[in-house]
Amino acid sequence: MASQEKNKIYIDKEALWALALVQEGLLYPVSTLMNQKEMEEVNQTGFYKNQSFPCPFLLSPSGKRNHEVLSTIKKGETLDIVSENKIVGEITAEESYKIDKFQRLEKIMGGDLSTEEATMTLQRLGEYAISGEYNVIFDDIKIAKETLHQKIKLLNAKKITGVMMSAKPFHRAHERMLREELDDCDLLVIFLLKPYKKDLMGYALREKCTQYIANHFLLKDKICILPLDDTYLFAGQNKKLLHAIVAKNYGCTKLIVGENTPNLSIYYTDNIRHSVFDRLKGVDIETKIISEYVHCSLCKTLVSKSTCPHGHHHHTNYNAESILELLKLGILPPSILVREEISAMILSSFYPNRFKNLKKLYYDLVPSSGILGDGNEEEFYTQLMQLYQNPFQI
Repeated sequence: MASQEKNKIYIDKEALWALALVQEGLLYPVSTLMNQKEMEEVNQTGFYKNQSFPCPFLLSPSGKRNHEVLSTIKKGETLDIVSENKIVGEITAEESYKIDKFQRLEKIMGGDLSTEEATMTLQRLGEYAISGEYNVIFDDIKIAKETLHQKIKLLNAKKITGVMMSAKPFHRAHERMLREELDDCDLLVIFLLKPYKKDLMGYALREKCTQYIANHFLLKDKICILPLDDTYLFAGQNKKLLHAIVAKNYGCTKLIVGENTPNLSIYYTDNIRHSVFDRLKGVDIETKIISEYVHCSLCKTLVSKSTCPHGHHHHTNYNAESILELLKLGILPPSILVREEISAMILSSFYPNRFKNLKKLYYDLVPSSGILGDGNEEEFYTQLMQLYQNPFQI
């Protein structure tokens, strides 16, 4: 049993996804795990093969068994890569070397090390890294690449815009941002972030909402929705730089980011806006920061905060966390914040079988043709929201 363990290295699904990302060429020019010399070069310069790369791409998994294997492995030995009790690939060792975990954490985060995210990341880092040729099995990325490639070919798309979104929840400002960008591109790629931790508003629900908006209110033929795993390896300020590199390698020519997105590090000098993207060199992709949208009570519509002439006291903000808090409490957000259909999808997911006698509520409260059908909770929420919107006159 002991000898068998010496031929294995154990990683989590997030590390597996990162290995597959490089294997599919989506973190190019990185094409394999970095050796010690390459690690030191990236740590010192922030560049890899004349291109910005914020932190070395290493495999340094934590755990006692991994420590024993990586501290004793010899060049040329082959290890099975194991994730969730399954062999998912193999690696042939070129070099195994000790790393400074705290320096590694600093390079991953690119900023504050006192956050909960930093603490969780540190727990996943081991003291030894391994470099060498590897291959892993992870079909999700390969499928996403092929899906986008076919869409680009079908549309003969040249101007391809990418946007990274959590859509948690998908609100009106998201819709406005995407609608305006569709005027300026041949194809819009929505990279829907897919975290590994469990969440009340999981990926499937967010994908359903995003797809609904694309199908019913946007130019769906010009939109491609792809999952993008949101892992601890994409953390802090470096997350945006790595997102730009991934988008470029997927085929995007432009990346748009909302102004209120965390870790952009926006500041102004001489009325010129600067951000973390100023550090991005040698990556052939345009980056654009979108001004924040608000609903103005005087303009009576959704406007850019930077161009609206009215004060903030006339503005309704699209704060995703606060909107989600309403939904968690079972409250329908106003339709100027979230489309009623989206609120209905989310509430019916958060509170399944909420109503004891749904048919009676239908009959008592909402207009009907006189024929009582089998309306579900999602439809009931939608019709209830329409009642909120109806003006009352005497």
